[in-house]
Amino acid sequence: MAVFIENQLHERVGEVLDDPDESFMRVCEAGPRRSVRHAVDRHGDTMLNAFQLALLLEELRELPADLRTETVRAVEEAAEVAIRRHGYLFFSGD
Repeated sequence: MAVFIENQLHERVGEVLDDPDESFMRVCEAGPRRSVRHAVDRHGDTMLNAFQLALLLEELRELPADLRTETVRAVEEAAEVAIRRHGYLFFSGD
């Protein structure tokens, strides 16, 4: 899973790659059915806007400490950057 930070014009300005253990993807797949993180598709592409990213941040920050891996925290930081730039996170599945 690659996560691209995009600005308002959909220009890519950064990226985060999931770790070999797929800790970010596992957190997404374990999310409640109607959660934002559960909407991230392992095999397809998913794009979240600033409003959706704010919800994703809430969900990720509520995770137990042992699930908030370095990669999960990097996605949180990427979401913060995208929100500040009025942009998006583009999740590119395998």
